[in-house]
This record gives sequence, C-alpha cells and structure tokens, in this order.
Amino acid sequence: MKVLLLAFALASLQSDTTALVDASKDAKAKRKSSTTKVITNADVKKSKGKVSIKPGVAQAETKPGPTSLEKQATDRTARLAKEAKIAELQQTVAKLESEVAAIETSYYEANDLDYRDTVIVKRFNETKQKLDTARKDLAAATEQPQ
Repeated sequence: MKVLLLAFALASLQSDTTALVDASKDAKAKRKSSTTKVITNADVKKSKGKVSIKPGVAQAETKPGPTSLEKQATDRTARLAKEAKIAELQQTVAKLESEVAAIETSYYEANDLDYRDTVIVKRFNETKQKLDTARKDLAAATEQPQ
C-alpha cells in the first residue's frame, strides 16, 4: 500500500514539472533576442576598411616616462650612494676623534713646554677643525630626505 502511495506521489510530481518546463520554454521564446551582431576576429580580418588620419591634425609623440622598475633602480642606486657616503663620513669622524685624543694625550705627556705650545697645539687645532668640518658634513648627509 505504501509503495502504491509513493508511486502515485511521484507521478503527480512529474506532471507538475513538465508544465513548469513548458512554461519556461514559452517564456524564453517570448523574450526579445539581441539585434546587434557580435564582431569576431574573422569579421575584422574580412573587413576592407582602412584607418585614416586627417592631414591637418598632427599626432603628438609622447616620450614614455621611466617605468616603476627604472624608478626603483635609480632610487636604490641613490640610496646606496648616500649610505656609502654616510659610512665614509662616519669612518672619517671616528679616525679624527681618535687622532684628536692621541694628540691630546701627547700634549700632556710632553715635557718640553715650547714644543708642546707650538707644535702640538697647532696640530691639535688643525685636527679639531677637520673634525668639526667632518661632523657638519655628516650631520648634513644624515638630515637629507631620501
């Protein structure tokens, strides 16, 4: 009995779906189809039209700008050059600081007052001036924006 009831239910469902399918096919047929033609590569190859340029209008030649890869390369080169310059200035400052310290030590170790006041003081002042200049250059190099 249950099998018969199940078969009857399936049969009634199938008849409902066929009506639905028929209705959807009718609706699709009633829809308006596209009136424009799709242009394909074959149509373009077959065409005999030519592109014409008006003689009075001159086309502007544009020079392509640097690509992002070229910009990155130039920025990287500039950054590496700046870092190398800063490293060199830091080494110069460190060398001059150690030289000033050595001159100052030799100043206090010297027993000859005349030698100390003429030669060592002169050498100390020259080295101190170089150190000040190198520090200014280093400060200027580190403050520049990249």
